[in-house]
Amino acid sequence: MAVRPATLEDALSVAEVHVRSWQEAYPGQVPQWFLDGLSVENRHHAWTEMIGSPIANAGVLVLEDQGMLVGFVGFGPSRDSDASPETGEIGSIYLRASAWGRGGGRLLMDSALDILRGSGFNLATLWVLDTNIRTRHFYEAGGWVTDGTEVVDDRRGFPLREVRYRRTL
Repeated sequence: MAVRPATLEDALSVAEVHVRSWQEAYPGQVPQWFLDGLSVENRHHAWTEMIGSPIANAGVLVLEDQGMLVGFVGFGPSRDSDASPETGEIGSIYLRASAWGRGGGRLLMDSALDILRGSGFNLATLWVLDTNIRTRHFYEAGGWVTDGTEVVDDRRGFPLREVRYRRTL
């Protein structure tokens, strides 16, 4: 497996991983009607915008396995209103189920944290569904700890309770 910066040519594959990973990871945690309605086309447009409009100290890395894109991580300055300027954020990290448990997630995470650290951030945060136990264990094994902050995100028409994790860089 190899990690590299995403290019515009990767936007469709990133969108595919994004949609399929939600469909593989979140049954029983997110309403099935929502998962069934996720659109690669819509995510393709969004990822084209994100990859094509870089922000300072932010980026997207992709994970390839045998020539196929199987994961990605998005990172940058924290978007949280209570964050200091020295706080970075892992905004998204998703892998196809076929890549779970094979070290690719750790490789993506470590690569993104190295870039955040190199950009001058000394702390990183991320948000995760409170019911996503598998992913929470992954974060905790990587040195992340909850900080007691929770939000309920209802932008999609149903509530998703998220908890914030943080770690020193």
